[in-house]
Amino acid sequence: MRNLRQFMLTLHLTNGDHAATALARSGLPGDILSWRDLLHDGPVPSDRDLTAFRRVRGEFLASRGWQSQSAAIADFTERDARLDSIGPDDELVLWFEPDLFDQLQLIQVLARLAHRDATARPTVTIVPADCFLGPLKPEKFVPLYDTRRTITDSDFAIGTAAWDAFTADAPDALLAVTDRVDREVRARAYAYDDAERLPHLAPALRRQLEEYPDTQAGLSRSERQLCEALAPGPLTLAKLFTAHQSAESWVWLGDWSFAWYVQRLSDCAHPLVVHVNGSRVIAPLRDTDGKAFWERQVQLTPLGQEMVRDRADFVKMNGIDRWIGGVYNTSSRHWRWDPHHYRLIPQ
Repeated sequence: MRNLRQFMLTLHLTNGDHAATALARSGLPGDILSWRDLLHDGPVPSDRDLTAFRRVRGEFLASRGWQSQSAAIADFTERDARLDSIGPDDELVLWFEPDLFDQLQLIQVLARLAHRDATARPTVTIVPADCFLGPLKPEKFVPLYDTRRTITDSDFAIGTAAWDAFTADAPDALLAVTDRVDREVRARAYAYDDAERLPHLAPALRRQLEEYPDTQAGLSRSERQLCEALAPGPLTLAKLFTAHQSAESWVWLGDWSFAWYVQRLSDCAHPLVVHVNGSRVIAPLRDTDGKAFWERQVQLTPLGQEMVRDRADFVKMNGIDRWIGGVYNTSSRHWRWDPHHYRLIPQ
């Protein structure tokens, strides 16, 4: 339980609008800040230079049609200023879920705070969320808040190391940090250890590593799950999305990103997924009516069936042009994930 120290300001920081809306209904005192960004997609450079970081992320979001670059940069600037405004007499309460989406945001926030002088930091606490926050009833937030745990210098160090590794231009450090956290963290859920603050970080970082093309067929885990769901026969994109989510321990991929992932497997030289009429799948833009997109059926091509059976290699046939954190993977320079030995192999 927390002590009874009174803070000038309490700021609740969470992953996005869905959780923020649910949190607002709880009646807890304080302001709410949404940390909006899907860091698992697109280039994620170091944010030591915030202006450059906002520009890169804004360019990526605009390239996908998810948000204009100017709007994204304005959102990031406002968000960052709000975080910077809280001081040593305030409390920052972190509300992050166990999935990859949230855990990447968490390490970014921890690294940002760690770069401040310790005397200038607010008191930082984290709620023990072993669940998704958006679906929670309002009365469920109060017990989580009452059992929040204080972030320590060790947690700041782990968050900084993980963020620096994630934004590096090679993934070796990320694997090393993942293994380190896996050894040092004593529990895989808050419920198993009353003192643990980062129980979900190691599995989330390993899930990020699984987005590198595998050694079997050059497919990331997301791509393989998508293809395996289609192996028995055609599905609507809505049902395919649901099947893909059911293969995750913690759902992290949103519908915009998923549609883009399907497009990557379809709009290429040798497609694995097409509409049942043979046409390529093109993800809808955010400002268009996407209902028709999700109702259309898609199927694996014969090559897609071969990929599922590990009889062909997607990267060798179609190349790779993908950012994973700070790593730009191309046909001439990329890494493969060995799912049997949990290691990265440079290509």
